[in-house]
Amino acid sequence: MKKKKLNVLLAKTEALSKRWKDSLADYTKYFKGNQGAFKGIQKTYTPKDESVIIDPKNIGTTYVVTTVDEKFDYFKSSNEEYINALFSQEKTNSMGVAVAELIVEGKSWGTFSSLELLRLKSLIENQALKNMCSSIPVRSDARLWEESNNETYASREVFETTLSKFPDKTTVIENYILIDPNIGKSESYSPEPVTGKRNTTVELGVKTVQEFSGEWSHVKRAGLLKKLDVLRVSVIEALKEANNCEVVESELTAEKLFNHLLG
Repeated sequence: MKKKKLNVLLAKTEALSKRWKDSLADYTKYFKGNQGAFKGIQKTYTPKDESVIIDPKNIGTTYVVTTVDEKFDYFKSSNEEYINALFSQEKTNSMGVAVAELIVEGKSWGTFSSLELLRLKSLIENQALKNMCSSIPVRSDARLWEESNNETYASREVFETTLSKFPDKTTVIENYILIDPNIGKSESYSPEPVTGKRNTTVELGVKTVQEFSGEWSHVKRAGLLKKLDVLRVSVIEALKEANNCEVVESELTAEKLFNHLLG
């Protein structure tokens, strides 16, 4: 197989770096400004009879447009080439430079040059990456969520609340004539009728409400931020143990990075 030229690799890395920076900025903006895209709700109303007028606010469906995992699937595919090119460049530049084994949470990722490790350290300490991760939409802890079995969201990471069902009632005001105890006691007694009002509660139908979410849990987002910090510490430790290495294709791939952070 024909080996890649370093100048080609450098050009590719430079060309793709803008896409990476733009992706971080775009995703941060989307997560902050489009949280409604990750939420869904379904309302139904069953009238008791045909005479009941259905209030439009009691019916309707808003679908989950996207999920956090779906957004990150595209994020990974869009930036995989850049990450791989980035570390292959550093691996090539590291000929005769220090190398070390990178151990993350007790698992070896492979042996990397000091330049690769420095590049990884710079990558994960990037404030834009931290901002994006901190901006991931999360579900409310005030409600109970379960994986949705709604066929609309089949095979998607969508969660749902319990279907709430409750009657829709209204109060009907009825006028009626009060009984006058003096009527009939005198032929000349002819009073004006006195009316009263009584309230009657009438059930109109049944309303249901159920919420849906393509967001992450608070625990999952916190776990991602912890993984970033664990990786940062591991890189610092590896840099201290660095030794020389040959020029080879980098084992520090986008797949490993994204699987650790987003898997």
